Amino acid sequence: MNYVFADFELDADRAELRRSGEIVRVEPQVFDLIRMLVSARDRVVSRDEIFEEIWGNRIVSDAALSSRIRDARKALGDDGSTQRFIRTIQRRGIRFVGEAQEQPAAAPAAPEPPRPAGHAGIPVAGPGAGPSPDPCAGPTPFDRPAVAVLPIRDLSDGARSDALASGLTDELIAALSAWRYFPVIARNSAQRFADAGLGAGDLGVALKARYLVEGSFHRVGQRLKVQVSLTDAEEGCQIWSHRILCDMGDLIDMEEDIAAQIATVIAPELEGAEARRVLRKGPEDMTAWELAMRAAWLVGQRDRDGLIEAERLATRAAERSPDWSVPLCLVAVARFQQAMGGFSAADSATAFTPTLEAARRAMEIDRSAWIAHALSAVGELWTNRNHDLALLHVERAIALNPSAAMNYHFGGCINGFSGHSDRARQYQERLFRVDPVYTYRAVIEADLGLWHMLDEQFDAADSRLSRALSWDPTYGRALQRRIALSGLMGDRDAAREAAGRLTELGMACDAETIAMSYPFRRDAHREMFLDGLRRSGLNL
Repeated sequence: MNYVFADFELDADRAELRRSGEIVRVEPQVFDLIRMLVSARDRVVSRDEIFEEIWGNRIVSDAALSSRIRDARKALGDDGSTQRFIRTIQRRGIRFVGEAQEQPAAAPAAPEPPRPAGHAGIPVAGPGAGPSPDPCAGPTPFDRPAVAVLPIRDLSDGARSDALASGLTDELIAALSAWRYFPVIARNSAQRFADAGLGAGDLGVALKARYLVEGSFHRVGQRLKVQVSLTDAEEGCQIWSHRILCDMGDLIDMEEDIAAQIATVIAPELEGAEARRVLRKGPEDMTAWELAMRAAWLVGQRDRDGLIEAERLATRAAERSPDWSVPLCLVAVARFQQAMGGFSAADSATAFTPTLEAARRAMEIDRSAWIAHALSAVGELWTNRNHDLALLHVERAIALNPSAAMNYHFGGCINGFSGHSDRARQYQERLFRVDPVYTYRAVIEADLGLWHMLDEQFDAADSRLSRALSWDPTYGRALQRRIALSGLMGDRDAAREAAGRLTELGMACDAETIAMSYPFRRDAHREMFLDGLRRSGLNL
């Protein structure tokens, strides 16, 4: 595959970089780095990915990577200040931000002709539009509708902050790219057309994007009001809008948190918009992409029958596109959601085994699938009690997608059971900044209560467990922890009440059985928890 951008052509088969037809001499590792970044141009590439791709299992220094990045920029006439092609995303990695087009190796080095107008870059079915995509083939870039993030505007009275507006735009592009379902248009392209006065439809055609994300902010004292909206460019209508109000703090952290919040809420809106669009088609006519988007929407509803249907649709998408990891990730998510529905009363050693199986299959296709890493982490912890491998997977998931609340849920859980209570609390408290209305809030509050309990911070543990049970009075794991905490605090009345509710739920009240269902790595933590259950004064 060849890639064309500006006056450059990257010929992967010949391992050549050419500028205006002349070969640019670069070292093999520098060429491989440029090729890797260009081919992954719809997302941020982490430093770990580069080390793995370029150096394999060899141990090299950060200085070696910095040197290759510098040489790659030099070969492209770029540098660390202008970052015209290779942009550094702080604490995330690097991303290719130029306008690149793919060409078959035998094709001449000229930009691909524009797609038919009126369909935002997606092949148009019907007479004269060329052959329809094969529904059994893997999704091509034009099967997946793209998203363009227009430059965020500062509407504050008085002095404007171009740095904050630019930083928020970059962070939001990086955050949306990390979700990996929808290609995200490079910022340079969006910037070029944003001030042209085009309507949504024309802007979508120009950018080859079905969806447009627009945003603005203004300062009110020490607070920042951010408004963001999502427009279907093809239909010419706004389909979603969201407002965030936050305190002014550290600029970099604030940009990252706001972008993460927006990405967290906008991702399901994009999936829902696509699902509504494909509902007009019969299930047998759906492409792999359409089946996957329908499955993603059903997963978001978290209805048990819907989750079963989501798994079925995602399985069909995987059969039609066996080299595409997203359907298998959706199978894993659907299985995870089903397991969570009955996790309080389930055998914790087997509850997530089917999830782990699907996640592993997804990673066989794509080692950069963050959802697969996240759910593999859950499976390795609960099914295999492999704390080290679970920690590796969850840290990888966070590096690949720092805006996914689910990653901080699992990061906290795995670190807590591995004996790292402080780090567990940091992850799960960050989760609420990323997603203030996280679905499994009761689970997180109960986890935080457990980590405080293990650190003998009993008052804080009591407060967290009370919050968990106010969110979900039927959450069995919170009731188990309430019994153990009550035993450690000598509050037998509270223990008796929690045990009564646990019995009503049909859950076992045997101390040994309860304690063994928790994957504590440290024997001292297991013994402390078991001691609390025994001292509760109940016949456990």
